[in-house]
Amino acid sequence: MNNRFFKKKSDKRAAAVCLFMTAVMALLCVIPIRAAHAAPAYSSITSDSIKQKQAEIEKAKQEKSEMQNRKSDVEGIKSNLEKQKNDIKAYIQEIDTALEQMSYNIMDLEDQIAILEVDIARTEEEYNEAKANEEEHYEAMKARMKMMYEKNEAGILTSLLTSTSLRDLLNRMDYIEAIIAYDKASWEQLKTTRAYVDLCWQELEMSKETVAEAKQSVEVEKANAEALREEKKAQLEEYMKSIAASQAQIDSLNSQINDCDDEIEALNKAIEVEQQQIWLAQQGKGKTYDGGSFVFPIASYKYVSSKYGWRIHPVYGTQKFHSGVDLAASYGTAIYAAYAGVVAGAGYNSSMGNYVMINHGDGLYTVYMHASALYVKEGDVVSTGQTIAAVGSTGVSTGNHLHFSVRLNGEYVDPNNYIYFYDT
Repeated sequence: MNNRFFKKKSDKRAAAVCLFMTAVMALLCVIPIRAAHAAPAYSSITSDSIKQKQAEIEKAKQEKSEMQNRKSDVEGIKSNLEKQKNDIKAYIQEIDTALEQMSYNIMDLEDQIAILEVDIARTEEEYNEAKANEEEHYEAMKARMKMMYEKNEAGILTSLLTSTSLRDLLNRMDYIEAIIAYDKASWEQLKTTRAYVDLCWQELEMSKETVAEAKQSVEVEKANAEALREEKKAQLEEYMKSIAASQAQIDSLNSQINDCDDEIEALNKAIEVEQQQIWLAQQGKGKTYDGGSFVFPIASYKYVSSKYGWRIHPVYGTQKFHSGVDLAASYGTAIYAAYAGVVAGAGYNSSMGNYVMINHGDGLYTVYMHASALYVKEGDVVSTGQTIAAVGSTGVSTGNHLHFSVRLNGEYVDPNNYIYFYDT
């Protein structure tokens, strides 16, 4: 009887030990499985993330390659200009067209640099976040391995051999399988995270190289434009020297200078009725200048390089009447409408370069010449002080400046009567 008693007691102990071991194994299994759910950042990086990042790197490589081809071929441009040297008007127009294209190219490159710098900031944020995830994941893996060693989870065979029953054996196998599956998935995720970190770094470096390439291209293009402007100045001066002894050629050249006056005169006649109708419809005013004060026609300037009146022309070397005021200023400086009105003309002329002419009513016009860029077109209604163009050196010009003229009833008048430029 005592033997049966002790046997029952022994069976109960064995069952209790089995239950305890099963609980421990379950606890060990649950801990890492719960930890996996506590770190969603690990699972946020997938094979799709890798593919997307690889595509972004390929795009960055293409942008860098394209950036290297954005600089103008100055020597090629000069070679083409050789054909135009005997036709001064064609030469000036050709070189001004090239300079205008360079200006747009520089603006486009600067826009791309701004976009790329935003992309770099985004990629740096992605890299830092992925790197932090990688380090956190790695530390979790080390802690997991330490726990496995301390809890002797590595003794899988021992655990299985000490099973007390078939049910206990199956339970232990399930738990061990869950632990192995978790560890494998965790390791694979760590490898994926590390690959993503490497790709983020590659994209970051590629984007920085592209920005550096773009900035270099901007500087090269600015130097190219300056070289072309110097080429234009030198060729103009050389051309003028070569014809100084020929009065017939001088007369021909003077005729070209007068082209701007002819064009303005034609504009005066062509737009008188049409532009005043626009003025009435859009501005609600009649065609009488209301006597308001003009504003200074340029954002900033260095000095008055030439006053209104008779002078020795700086390019042609002959005495010519200077129809306006020349304001020396930096390339690209904003040009303002001196007073509200309707744009009577905006375009290109080989003498005036890029120009704007504004009708203020009552036979009063202002003219703005040699611009590098135009921001208005014929028929536009402009307000006082509105930016209409940018300072340049297009047309017959050897340096960056604004030529500002005022016309009243078909005749040039002194701009100093409307805006203070200098003491008379």
